[in-house]
Amino acid sequence: MTNDHLTDFLESLKTDIIHSLQSNGKYATGQTSQQITVNTDRDNPQLQLPAYIQILESGRGRTSKDSLPGSPPMIDRIKQWCQAKGIPEKAAWAIKKSIDKNGFKGTPGIISGPLSDANVDLRLSQAIAPMADEIAQQIIDSIRLS
Repeated sequence: MTNDHLTDFLESLKTDIIHSLQSNGKYATGQTSQQITVNTDRDNPQLQLPAYIQILESGRGRTSKDSLPGSPPMIDRIKQWCQAKGIPEKAAWAIKKSIDKNGFKGTPGIISGPLSDANVDLRLSQAIAPMADEIAQQIIDSIRLS
């Protein structure tokens, strides 16, 4: 049952990250937020974020000459973003070329805010009380059975 409380804790962090993406204008297609998951398949629940999410916060440098294409390619992701924002698809190539040449500036705090010590402490404190109550009840029940 303790894993349920840990899962609730991780779900609250997931919600905070999605709200941060939304409030910082990084929610065009919703694809990033859909890739933020809480994995409960194992004994220890885990919050899983897409690898590129840190780039939204820290930014990206210009494209190197020997870079490998992403999966999906950057132009496809930019086209999706343009469609979600109502920008003509032909602008996607200009945006890609600008990113290739100049990179792009990140949004500080977009991920580090929800994952800050203060927020994690707040969310964890909300999960600890029910966990402590559950453990105390298990101890009491085991004493009664003895």
